[in-house]
Amino acid sequence: MAPPSIDLSHLHARTVFTRRCTSLHLIQVGCGGTGGMLALHTARIAREALHRYQSVSVTFIDPDIVEDKNIRRQNFCPSEVGLNKAETLAYRLNAAWGLNIKAIPHRYTPDLLTDKVSDCLTILLGCVDNAAARRALHQTLLKTNRFQNDISSIWWIDGGNSKTTGQVLLGNATTPDLLKNSFSLNNICTNLPSPALLHPELLISKPDEQVRRQRSCAELAMADPQSLTINSIIAAHMADYLLRLTLTNDLRRFATYIDMGTGSIRSLAITPDQLRQALEHDRKLARHFLNAA
Repeated sequence: MAPPSIDLSHLHARTVFTRRCTSLHLIQVGCGGTGGMLALHTARIAREALHRYQSVSVTFIDPDIVEDKNIRRQNFCPSEVGLNKAETLAYRLNAAWGLNIKAIPHRYTPDLLTDKVSDCLTILLGCVDNAAARRALHQTLLKTNRFQNDISSIWWIDGGNSKTTGQVLLGNATTPDLLKNSFSLNNICTNLPSPALLHPELLISKPDEQVRRQRSCAELAMADPQSLTINSIIAAHMADYLLRLTLTNDLRRFATYIDMGTGSIRSLAITPDQLRQALEHDRKLARHFLNAA
């Protein structure tokens, strides 16, 4: 039997380079299972970022209210039942740390993004579980990419999961033109494919999503229970992506896949070859990384 091959691509990984901006805006879309767990990390990183950026703003977005059965798996307590999830988390963290987190108790739409993107690094933190919400996040990148011809100032970190598996994806570019010079600088990557380009199936509604929209999160949790720990694990990986992207500037991976059943975690390093392989479903995009430096 041949010995297993060892993936050493991480030794050649490039570091993500974001546009240098004076302001930082963290927009967390979804405050339920993963979002409720991520909120603490989002606030903590925002608090730390005050030492680096002239201004830091945080927005939580979620239209749902806390239900009694959410307490089983989500980051809420009995006294918060009946309250909006985004407003509840914002109030709690603002009171604890003196922050000014804004809460929007509605569904996310690209129109909600009003920052002047030229001088504001904006990170979309997608903690949603349906194709329609991810399409709205992808449309935000489409909208802003039309006015970019170099390094984008808007990035999307998407976290998703099933019962015991999940993934975290990072990207900012929706067009081949933005990707063609991603590796033109030594040891740096300036643009990465949007999560929707890496996994286009995320934008396709599943047959049961119409039924899911007619049922509450609590009903879904009881009908199809997830692991009690999967959301916190996904949130922890999203938080590490966010930390490395905005503060420590040493992020060298663009996708992470987690399987709690086997206890395995696999990440894709930021190299031309790894990106080409990840985009093999779209030959046109993959060609941009075939001969990258």
